[in-house]
Amino acid sequence: MKKVTLIISLISICNITISQNLAFYGLLPAINQTGRIDKNINYNLFISTTIDAFNEKVNGVEYPATDLQFYLQPSIIYVHSPNLNFAGSYTYQRNNPINPNFVNEHRLWQQVIFSLPVSSGRLTNRFRFEERFIENKATGNYPFSTRARYQVGFNMPFQGRTLDIHEFYLNTYNEFYFSLTGAKNATYSENWTYAGCGYDLGKMGRLELGYLFQFAVRNKAQDLRFLNLAQIMWITNFNFLKKKKDGPQTK
Repeated sequence: MKKVTLIISLISICNITISQNLAFYGLLPAINQTGRIDKNINYNLFISTTIDAFNEKVNGVEYPATDLQFYLQPSIIYVHSPNLNFAGSYTYQRNNPINPNFVNEHRLWQQVIFSLPVSSGRLTNRFRFEERFIENKATGNYPFSTRARYQVGFNMPFQGRTLDIHEFYLNTYNEFYFSLTGAKNATYSENWTYAGCGYDLGKMGRLELGYLFQFAVRNKAQDLRFLNLAQIMWITNFNFLKKKKDGPQTK
């Protein structure tokens, strides 16, 4: 299944690249912090910025190196089991104007993640529904729209069946974006493909570096925008749930 998914993704990327309109190259640094609130409730804080690293001129239009997108996402997670969890979030996103009419976005979303062990790794399925309020700079309004996302991912340690301290691991995913209601350029509006390698730092969490390829339909004429990004992420896990000081302790 993993090989079939990768082959389909590569074929899709090759077909899309033939008709590309704008392509940018840059960096995506991110912090991903998860902690436990109680036995079944976790929180997560994800912060990232997308940097276009090079000045470009395409069809006579100047595209300076800039910060394309800032992303701030706190969320609450209900852990039903090791294989199933549910989450909800408010997200703030600031977009730099490749399209100058849309800058700020306020977003609510709900998601479910189902995962299962396969081969020597784990296959994950993430379904997310978003309610979006995107600023129109021309009018000052925040028109409402909705979007659905589906992500299929695979991760595995390079040594053994579980990830231990000071070991490397592989993480890959492909995510499909479907714009449902409100103003939209296309129903199948975006796709993100990622492959990366991480290292377990122990108490300091994990450090992950990979390649993220994004495409988006950027206007009604079906022109496309491509982002080729080197993503570096620090993944941490600090728990607020403390052991009881009184009474017997069990493992």
